[in-house]
Amino acid sequence: MEYALVLGFVVLGLFPIATSTGIEPEITFQRVEQTMGFEIVRSDLRVTKFNRTCAVANGTVDMFFDLDNSFTFQVVLEYSRMGNNQFNLSPMKIPEQPLCQFLNGTYREYESIFEGTSNYPKVGPDGLCPFPAGHYWNRDLVFDVTKLPAVIPEGFWRVTMLLRGPLGTVDFIIYAKLSKELFW
Repeated sequence: MEYALVLGFVVLGLFPIATSTGIEPEITFQRVEQTMGFEIVRSDLRVTKFNRTCAVANGTVDMFFDLDNSFTFQVVLEYSRMGNNQFNLSPMKIPEQPLCQFLNGTYREYESIFEGTSNYPKVGPDGLCPFPAGHYWNRDLVFDVTKLPAVIPEGFWRVTMLLRGPLGTVDFIIYAKLSKELFW
């Protein structure tokens, strides 16, 4: 009886500590690929180790044309629990939409991720359209895990970003691992 009472106090004592620590998931970039659309956008983004526990994206992106509303943007998420390259389509996605609508909507909400780590143009009060051609860089880019919904399961993720337009299709594929540390 005393053992159960002590165990109960320990569990009740640790539960508030476990819930108040705010243990956040960890995203580890594995690699970034561009497989088509080199005549529109050319990228040499690569994943490097920042320190023993953190991987970051570094490199440059050259855009050869102004990207306006004649282009559409879409993000497809795929998930693999085991990491064996058998990815399942996730219901979470950014549906295909005109580029300016994406820039002035969804991108505006998440552009803080790129603050201080890239030279991408900022969306102003009047919006941003077209996305100007130019030479852009990323330095030590780490994804902000506080932007993730809590329901995303841990495992391996493949994020495919598609840019379609009159000049062709550009795709970027980002491979990442999401892990959530358990308290005990």
